[in-house]
Amino acid sequence: MAVIKCKMCGGDLEIIEGSSVCECTYCGTKQTVPSADNEKKLTLFARAGRLLRACEFDKASGVFETIVADFPEEAEAYWGLVLCKYGIEYVDDPTTGKKIPTCHRSSFDSVLDDANFEQACENTDAVARRVYRDEARHIEELRQAILQVSGKEEPYDVFISYKETDGNGERTLDSVIAQDIYKDLTGEGYRVFFSRISLEDKLGTEYEPYIFAALNSAKVMIVVGTDYENFDSVWVKNEWSRFLKLIAAGQKKTLIPVFKNMDAYDMPKEFAKLAALDMGKVGAMQDLVRGVDKLLEKKQEEKAIVQPAFSPSGGPNVTALLERGYMALEDEEWDKSKELFDQVLNMDARNADAYLGMTLADARCHDADSFIRELFSTIPNPETITLKRDREKFDEMIRGMSVPGYLSQRELEEICDFTVEYSVIHTKQMEILQDAKARFDSDKNLMRAFRYAAGISKQKMNAMRTAFEAHLGNLAASTEQADKEAEREAKERFEMLLAESDQHAEENYRAALAKREADYQNACMMMSAAERPEVIDAAAAILKKLGTYRDSAEKYENALVMAVAAKKEAQKAADWEKDKEIIERYQKKVDHLVNELKHPSDMRARLNRLSLERDLKWYRTEIERLKKGDPNHE
Repeated sequence: MAVIKCKMCGGDLEIIEGSSVCECTYCGTKQTVPSADNEKKLTLFARAGRLLRACEFDKASGVFETIVADFPEEAEAYWGLVLCKYGIEYVDDPTTGKKIPTCHRSSFDSVLDDANFEQACENTDAVARRVYRDEARHIEELRQAILQVSGKEEPYDVFISYKETDGNGERTLDSVIAQDIYKDLTGEGYRVFFSRISLEDKLGTEYEPYIFAALNSAKVMIVVGTDYENFDSVWVKNEWSRFLKLIAAGQKKTLIPVFKNMDAYDMPKEFAKLAALDMGKVGAMQDLVRGVDKLLEKKQEEKAIVQPAFSPSGGPNVTALLERGYMALEDEEWDKSKELFDQVLNMDARNADAYLGMTLADARCHDADSFIRELFSTIPNPETITLKRDREKFDEMIRGMSVPGYLSQRELEEICDFTVEYSVIHTKQMEILQDAKARFDSDKNLMRAFRYAAGISKQKMNAMRTAFEAHLGNLAASTEQADKEAEREAKERFEMLLAESDQHAEENYRAALAKREADYQNACMMMSAAERPEVIDAAAAILKKLGTYRDSAEKYENALVMAVAAKKEAQKAADWEKDKEIIERYQKKVDHLVNELKHPSDMRARLNRLSLERDLKWYRTEIERLKKGDPNHE
């Protein structure tokens, strides 16, 4: 049987049979594992794991797709597709030393809404589902952070993809060609993403937010290569494959492969239907720039800064007034800045920078970024949602589980009646976002700035709109996702409490039934063996509590009769004990009288014989009468 490897470090995992989660003894990471029930499947997982750890996300995705096709209920394969989609690589956390995810393929789509993530959760047990959800939330936090950073980036026209260094760490020929292309295109006024220069001030930070922003904003990608291996290298392929997916999704983008010192047929098969350019031919650079011009539909006059329609002598004055206006904004001299921008507009009624300045002054903002932040500064009041039991079903349940005298409906309500509350803001946030969009679109000065912007001003205005729309989309998506997560967690907690309370109620119900049966048996035993009235009374009390359970009502009536009879017998016994004392005294009198009659002790006794005999007869009669009170007297 093939060995299952750790997704993070590649070490061999020690898995308990039947377990869906284990902890790697090498890196200490708790992770989900596939079911070890098929040799072929484990072999495919081993291959996919190697590709994933090598950041070969497209190739790994293909293997996971094969697993899904053959084993459609294998949750770990669906989770593998999630990791491939978002380009997840696990690296060492410098603080804790543990493996943490980094994202190399961000997306506007939430991880928690991904269809493969849902399939992974659906096809596994509760333990693995918790691990999947925890990891998905972590990845979602990375994605949100990337979107937040990328939303602030100005849009690019062209993205140049190439391999920077070779196996020896030396700069490649591809990099030199790419820099020549960068130089020519920027000279034509285009904004070009070229990592060697575009990321040189991003040392110590994650590159993905900036690559993501550039990939999504650029209309043209130029992929440079001098051999197949460079075209197919991990990070170059990561860039151009993501760009091709954007094209496949319907975005109006174009990918241009350029090559040198190799055969065009040796390029990746994905480029087979694309028009490639051989940079080794004379005039190739001019052809490339002209092709970009056509694709981006930029006219020469748009690449140049448009001169205002006033006399040349007014130019410097306009520039100086604009600079002073923006300085006044920095100093929060709002009225002064409006006066300066108004002067510019008196000289150039179509000056986009002045209209933008008027908008900023009216909003009391220093720049476009602070204006956008101000538009979204309102914080929505949360709405509280309460989850509770269905009342009709709940009432039916407690009626069915109540045991009169042993488990009341009130006690069941205390066990089972609960609520779970959570807060949502998406609906109110959308109202705020719609208001922000309305303010953005209805600001007359801002709209004029967009209308009249050209050249560099147009690039700035487009960047402003992109930033606004990105912020709008991010806030809408993040609040919606936060609400979904809050709802999901609340429902999970509600279901957990529901199961716990139902189990507690069931335990109490069974205990009440057992106690009732025990009391019934005890009462029956007490009645069958009872002679003392207090025992029969105790049995009657139990039978009364039992109510209509089995024949408790009938036995209760019998117990009442038995109790009366027992009390009478007890009273007779008590009376007899008193009578026995009297009989003893009377017997002593009888004995004395008999003795006196036989042997009179004095003259008086001899003279009163008749009286003595009468007394003797009375005592004997009383003794006989009293003896009839003996419970055993016949």
